Amino acid sequence: ALPFDDGVAIVAAILAFGMLIPIFSAVVLTKAMAGSIVGEVKFIDEPPKTAAIKVSKDQDYCGDTLPNETYLVGSDNALKNVVVFIETTSSTVVGNPQKENILNNTGCRYSPRILAMQKGEKLKVKNNDPKLHIPHSYHEERTVFNLSLPFRGTTIDATSRIRHAGVLKVVCDTHAWMLAYIHVFDHPYFAVTDERGAFSIFNLPAGTYILNAWHEDAGIRSQEITVSESGDVRTVFEFTKR
Repeated sequence: ALPFDDGVAIVAAILAFGMLIPIFSAVVLTKAMAGSIVGEVKFIDEPPKTAAIKVSKDQDYCGDTLPNETYLVGSDNALKNVVVFIETTSSTVVGNPQKENILNNTGCRYSPRILAMQKGEKLKVKNNDPKLHIPHSYHEERTVFNLSLPFRGTTIDATSRIRHAGVLKVVCDTHAWMLAYIHVFDHPYFAVTDERGAFSIFNLPAGTYILNAWHEDAGIRSQEITVSESGDVRTVFEFTKR
């Protein structure tokens, strides 16, 4: 026979273990049901020859020309600034109101040129130049925000203007060459390619999706992709001249 204290300890351990099994299983199951998409985007044609942008105002600060950033093709044909996202009609994951996205006016250009965010996150527009900038964004033909940033360091919170998902085109009413795009999603399953053409989309529920890749000039590529209950799915998008 076991001593009383040892018997109690064993019974307690068995009970505790029995209670832990469903808890542990639930944690494992939750994580197992979320997969990831990892990939890269390439431009497989000869990169288009784009002329430098002629500066028509504030040349004393902006310079006479600026580089054309429409196609940023790196080594191994890596294509930067491609927005990759899944098509989905619903998502229970809401945007984090503490996450801050900043569209900078720097050197008479927008940075980042391509920005992606989830509706519900913060959006701020900042002037880092000693020149007046007037960022003006459109969704199709409708103005979403039109801001005056007269001084270096001026920052305006534009979050309240972001009411719907969609692609916003951003120009500057004082510098005609300035251009940016803001992609607003109602789900968190998107990414923007870096200088290596790489992207990752995490915590995607298992299932089959249409995965899209958007480039401002080269258009959209789509593919069907199946995400398993665990691990990464790897894929490649290839763009060519239109």
